[in-house]
Amino acid sequence: VVGYGDSPEACVRFLRARPTIVTVRGNYDKSVAAFPEREAEYRKKWGKLRPEKYAAIRRDSVAISGETRQWLAALPSEVELTLDGVAVVMTHYAPGSKEGLGSWTPDARLAELAETTDAKIVVCGHTHTPFVRAVGGVLWVNPGSLGRSYDGRFRYAVLTLLPGQPPTAQLKQLG
Repeated sequence: VVGYGDSPEACVRFLRARPTIVTVRGNYDKSVAAFPEREAEYRKKWGKLRPEKYAAIRRDSVAISGETRQWLAALPSEVELTLDGVAVVMTHYAPGSKEGLGSWTPDARLAELAETTDAKIVVCGHTHTPFVRAVGGVLWVNPGSLGRSYDGRFRYAVLTLLPGQPPTAQLKQLG
């Protein structure tokens, strides 16, 4: 939700006004929310090695209200839901871990991860790298990123659930 884009407070207000939008906490959301208490740690950890990361977290932390800080901190890292009878996990990382998944993730690893969940669809993020693959009885979807694209293409995914058919996802691009 926050981290590198403009207007972090407005982004959070937009989502809070739409409670039907499922939102999971990403690593930047967590860091921005915790910044006041962990500033010295973050400065030491990222200040020299990743100054742009430290600056983004600091900037957004200063720009948000206390209420927004609490909302970000309270976001779940993973959400399980059912859509049209299909079990879905939405998570920032891989289910139950802090492993980032991308187009480079081997099918064998996705099959191992499929064994750890009852979900038929896993929607993940973190790597900002879009991919859609069906492995281990699970449809794996990383929509890419609208807010921080590494290649300048702002992507999202459209999930389609039709009765009697396996779920599908299609990657889309703005612009």
